[in-house]
Amino acid sequence: PRRDPRARSSMTSAMTSSPAVPALRGACRDARGTSRRIGSPLRAAASSSREPARHASARETSASRATCLDSPTTASQARRGVEARASSSSGAGSIEPPRAGFTEPYSFFNLATAEFPDDWGNARAKVRYDDSVLDLALMAWFSRKIATAIDVPPPETVTYDAFISLCFLQMRGRDFNGQRDITFDIMTSLMPPGGDLMFKALFPTNKFSLELNAAITKIVFAWMVGPMEVRETFDNDLNELLRSQVHIKKCRWLQESGCTAMCANMCKTATQDFFGDVFGLPLTIAPNFEDKSCDFYFGKTPPPIERDEALTFGCNALCKTAQDVDVPNVPCHKLRPYEGEARGTNV
Repeated sequence: PRRDPRARSSMTSAMTSSPAVPALRGACRDARGTSRRIGSPLRAAASSSREPARHASARETSASRATCLDSPTTASQARRGVEARASSSSGAGSIEPPRAGFTEPYSFFNLATAEFPDDWGNARAKVRYDDSVLDLALMAWFSRKIATAIDVPPPETVTYDAFISLCFLQMRGRDFNGQRDITFDIMTSLMPPGGDLMFKALFPTNKFSLELNAAITKIVFAWMVGPMEVRETFDNDLNELLRSQVHIKKCRWLQESGCTAMCANMCKTATQDFFGDVFGLPLTIAPNFEDKSCDFYFGKTPPPIERDEALTFGCNALCKTAQDVDVPNVPCHKLRPYEGEARGTNV
């Protein structure tokens, strides 16, 4: 039998007027994370002016595909998600959509596993890791490198918590340049003599080099950041559709440290400089401080670090050294000064 249109209209009206709807919408907004963005309207405008038309189109597609209660709320939430990721580097992807928990093998030979809980896109949701023997060996080796560089004893036991504690020691008493330089020097020490010249000869900035480096990154650095996947993107200096984007679903390093500056100074800056200055291969790293995901864009030249909008983020509430959490227009106290337009400075 056909339903009475008037009955269906009454039902729809009752549902939309229910007091539970605003609460549900608020819960959707709260799930976006604990870190806050500084000057997001200004940064969004700056990002939009630099973004090619095809990426602007991708923003609209992402917004239209979101599914949270109703289309007006959905579109604004999707835009906020894109702005959060784009704050570190224009043209980054959208926030991971909520989905059920799962377990994923990863790293060398898929010997390690990561257990993603329900609502793992939430900033406070923590992924549980089971490290493989190979991952623990790399962890121990890298920890010894850091301990030697900062002149402290290496950890007695090889655990990820001990590794993070060592990284906080690397930050102690050093400014942003000092933190960056130690990581940069460690990566440089891994190369044999003449390794930089050999790399430049074997891997010029072309489709093969960018896609190969993305594929290698997915495996070699998984012990540090967790499961990754390689995606196609136009976001590169060649303006070609390449499999050169490495997406970290939820960065283990950022999850366990909760530190905005540790990410920006010791990973983002150092790694971008190493690939660009030593290997001659452009790389832009775009962390998302709200859901703890991150994207590596091989072949994309990053902005000067002093003008990178990642420096406008404040301290994360989960960081043990956090200050001025949720204070408007106050970036993390361990970041270098930002010189870009998002802070209202014309340079």
